[in-house]
Amino acid sequence: MKPPAQSFANPPAPIAYGNMQDAVVDRIREMILNGQVKPGEWLRQDELASAFGVSTMPVREALRQLQTEGLVTFYLRRGATVSQISATDYEEIYRIREELEVLACRWAAEDFDRIPIDRLKILLAEIEGAAANQDIPRRMETVREFFFLIFSASQKNHLLRILSSLWNLSQQYRRYFSTIQEIVPQRLANYRAVYRACKARDARALEKSIRDIYAFGKKRLIPLLREQENQKQTR
Repeated sequence: MKPPAQSFANPPAPIAYGNMQDAVVDRIREMILNGQVKPGEWLRQDELASAFGVSTMPVREALRQLQTEGLVTFYLRRGATVSQISATDYEEIYRIREELEVLACRWAAEDFDRIPIDRLKILLAEIEGAAANQDIPRRMETVREFFFLIFSASQKNHLLRILSSLWNLSQQYRRYFSTIQEIVPQRLANYRAVYRACKARDARALEKSIRDIYAFGKKRLIPLLREQENQKQTR
């Protein structure tokens, strides 16, 4: 069965400069992370190559690289799709994220002066404003900036690279959950707790606030994913 033709809500611009391979990888990754192509959608190599103004070879290699990042899934003799979301994968990714984020916060808490608390306060206000306006892309972008401002205070570059990759891998889950309005108040409460812990320079409270975020995920979000999976199976 031939995959359906690719359709882009906003067709990507041709790649005109820089390292071709890296540029193609970055462009396709951006399309996945910003939701331009959604979980389960086919990534047609010929149509991507035409859109970018390149041959199919760098597109093929880019998709293989994105497969190693977990963003793309290949099917024998059929091609590649954006990876689907699943409760099992969510549990694995978020369990790893939880432990590494706690580690980053412990290192950051060794010197709270490295966390720019004024900027953190501004970002928290922007998150709340984006939530009130139901501006999901802006809220997702600002939440990431908020947390990485804290993680960066750890000054552990290897850890930050791993965390950045994990946040990329979990972007589709974040987007899915961001559309569920009833969980937004609890999310905002969690972010405020993180801010208060940083402002109070309280390492224990900071770790607890991170753990609480993931406890909410286990209690509320995993069941939502399982429910979605069950609905798909019964269709």
